[in-house]
Formats: sequence, structure tokens, C-alpha cells
Amino acid sequence: MTRSRPALELKGRMLPITRVRVLEADPVAIRTQIAEMARQMPQAVKGMAVVIDSDIDADLPGLLALLREVGIQPLAVSDGPLAAAARASGLPVVSKDSSKAAPAPARQAAVPPAAVAAVRRPARVVADPIRSGQQVYAEDCDLIVLNTVSPGAEVIADGCIHVYGKLAGRALAGVKGDESARVFCRKLDAELIAIAGIYAVAEQIKAGPVNEPAQAWLDGGRLKIEAHKI
Repeated sequence: MTRSRPALELKGRMLPITRVRVLEADPVAIRTQIAEMARQMPQAVKGMAVVIDSDIDADLPGLLALLREVGIQPLAVSDGPLAAAARASGLPVVSKDSSKAAPAPARQAAVPPAAVAAVRRPARVVADPIRSGQQVYAEDCDLIVLNTVSPGAEVIADGCIHVYGKLAGRALAGVKGDESARVFCRKLDAELIAIAGIYAVAEQIKAGPVNEPAQAWLDGGRLKIEAHKI
């Protein structure tokens, strides 16, 4: 019997891939950081596709278990000290050039994502205040909040986030890996700001322009937060 249609089709597409770079082999430190990232950024972490990169030997099976436990999906391991363990675990080994993410910034998440091109929809505009316990997600677009974001609330976007009131909750921009995303707000008092997986918590944010108009963006893989009129 001759089939009239092919069974498979190959299409090229740029996917958001994050590089997890192992900086220390200490399993306790790794577990603590992964748990903290999952707590701080549940929407960004869940379903995140990653390539593991390391210049040191580490417990790869243990790392894989921890990543999968919080919803992170390991796809491959970069060639290096973990290559043999990767093959034993059934993961492909790719060249280091396959992962284009920038080196992990100091004092931030050691999970810098690769830049990704995305098809954008029109911005999602929210006029009402976003209250504690609420979560608003703008998929494949920017998010514009015309009011306040209360403590305990979370605003998430695949693109940029604009808050034309006080930002007192959490703001996660570029959650699918867009390193060009930015966060803008008229009054900064955030619990957390993240762009493409690189984040700062309240203690770090308070060293910047608190209660002032501000913007956050990535510069060479580092999260910067500075005063900015909007």
C-alpha cells in the first residue's frame, strides 16, 4: 500500500533554550538554589527547556532529578566532564557551541537563557489593580498594567512589562527566554524582578531606585535596575 502523505515533516524553528551552568559541585548548594528559583519564579521555571554545561565533575543524575522535580526539562549536556554520565543517563551530548547563552552573572541566577526570537501578539492591557494573590500572564506579548501591582501579586510576560502605577509584587519579563525584554514601572518597590530567568529579589532591588520610576534590563547577561522616567 502506497501512502499519499508523508509520516514526518521537518521544520526549522528557534526554541527558547536555557543553559544551566554548573559552577559548584556541592549538591546541597545546588538543591537550595533550584528550590529558591522554583519558589521565586514558578511560571518561568515550569517547563523550561535546558542544556546543562559544566567544566567540573558533578553528580549529574542527582542534578537531573532536582531539575525535573521542579518542572525543568533537561534536553542535553554540553561536551565536557559530564558527557559520560549524560550518555549513561540517555541524554544527548552536544558541543559547547550549541548553547549560545551568556556566562552566568555573579550574584544572580546561574541559569542565563539564550536569546530567542518570538512571534509577538498585541500587548495585553490590564486597567484594574492587580491584587495580592493574583497572577496575570501575557503570552507571546508585552503586558501593560495601567494601575498598581500589589505585594503578593505576580505579573508575567513573554515580552516587556510596563506598570503605570506602583510595582510592589513580582514582575517576570521575557519568561520564554527573550533577553531583550524590559520591566518599566512608575514606582518601584518590587518583591522580585526577573528577565529571561535572571532575577533580583527585594533585598537587591532596595539598593536601587526604590519608590521612583525605574526600568530593569539585561546588560551582558547581568540584570540592571536604574531610575527611568516613564
